Amino acid sequence: MYSKQLLVLRNLVKYLITLIMAISAGLWLQMASAEEANYLLGPGDVLKIAVYNNPDLTLETRISEAGKISFPLVGEVELGGITSSAAEKKIADLLESGGFVKQPQINILVIQFQSKMVSVLGSVYKPGRYPLDRATNLVDLLALVGGATQDGSDIVTIVGKSGKAQYDLHNIVFKGDGVQNVQLKGGEIVYVHSRDVSVMGQVNRPGKYAVVGGVRTVADFLSVAGGVNPAGSDTVTVTTMKDGKINRFEVDIDSLFRTGDNTSNIPLMSGDSIYVPRAPMVYIYGEVQRPGSFRIERNMSVIQVLAQGGGPTARGSQRNIQLHRRNASGVVEKLTPAMTDTVKQDDVLYVQESLF
Repeated sequence: MYSKQLLVLRNLVKYLITLIMAISAGLWLQMASAEEANYLLGPGDVLKIAVYNNPDLTLETRISEAGKISFPLVGEVELGGITSSAAEKKIADLLESGGFVKQPQINILVIQFQSKMVSVLGSVYKPGRYPLDRATNLVDLLALVGGATQDGSDIVTIVGKSGKAQYDLHNIVFKGDGVQNVQLKGGEIVYVHSRDVSVMGQVNRPGKYAVVGGVRTVADFLSVAGGVNPAGSDTVTVTTMKDGKINRFEVDIDSLFRTGDNTSNIPLMSGDSIYVPRAPMVYIYGEVQRPGSFRIERNMSVIQVLAQGGGPTARGSQRNIQLHRRNASGVVEKLTPAMTDTVKQDDVLYVQESLF
């Protein structure tokens, strides 16, 4: 008894699954046919035209560059720029008005959609030319070509008849920015950028890095480049390209990470770069324990530099220190600094021998 009930229940489940699949397929077909019904025929499209009860008029043809086809009995027919249903009516009217077929029933099937092609280039898995056989947006097209490669960026440039525009896939997918999910009409060039932002200079892993996922700002790119190495400066130079203009400005990394001031932590785009120069150095020699060059830390004073050098030797004195500094004219001046004075880049401290 239970086995019979189980069998009935199993058949019912199968029926429901089949019904759901059929309804889903039907809806999909309705959506697809609705989209194709709005498709405008154009040069290069291949059509199969059939006339009911007139097999001798069946024709497979390609629309010429002028947007026309040659159809039996009626000659040239211009079909470019109209829908399939409008083309069916146009051919039917010509056949009937010419007295060739009474109340003709025409069916047109688009075999190849070639008039609305989109070129997909750059860091995608399947670059090439693709026909738009129905309404297609940017996300649909990128899904069709397999998406961006591992080296690909979220930044996409589309070149069309109205000009060039740049879009951010991260905003489309994760922020739901439907405005950026542009509808494609045919004739566009879609270029997916590769590793676009260069991080150079005193970083642990200099190179080019892609604008993807969570990698967007100056701090993000310094992080993926391994951070600033010990020889690097606290101040980096950022070069951006916007509207064909090059802009350069400095970013205080110490302030950025220590204070949390994100004013200068701007998002970077394709073609931008970060350069980390060497840290400014100060030099100390004479009667010190460890003469040599030392990195200038923020607001570093003369006495701190002296401490870096291990302090004066038994023959040296803090009272007899000379500071050699190049002025704005390039002339080296000899100064007598106080212990609390701040040192500058390329300063040279000379610890003289004690007089007593």
